[in-house]
Amino acid sequence: ILQEVVQGEHESLSYVLLEETGPDHDKSFTVGVLIGNKQISTGMGHTKKAAEQEAAYHALLQLKPDLGE
Repeated sequence: ILQEVVQGEHESLSYVLLEETGPDHDKSFTVGVLIGNKQISTGMGHTKKAAEQEAAYHALLQLKPDLGE
């Protein structure tokens, strides 16, 4: 959904790994969402995918606040 919203505005969307912490068996990842070259949100999770999904959710709430209702 985030990708569709961003592409509709002709911006580039990317995810960047900001931090990886913890031992190998219990990692925690922090990922940022970039629109163009501006970071608009972050997300955390025990997998990179989970962190990306949380970051995308927070980005969507910022871009389309009515989706959270």
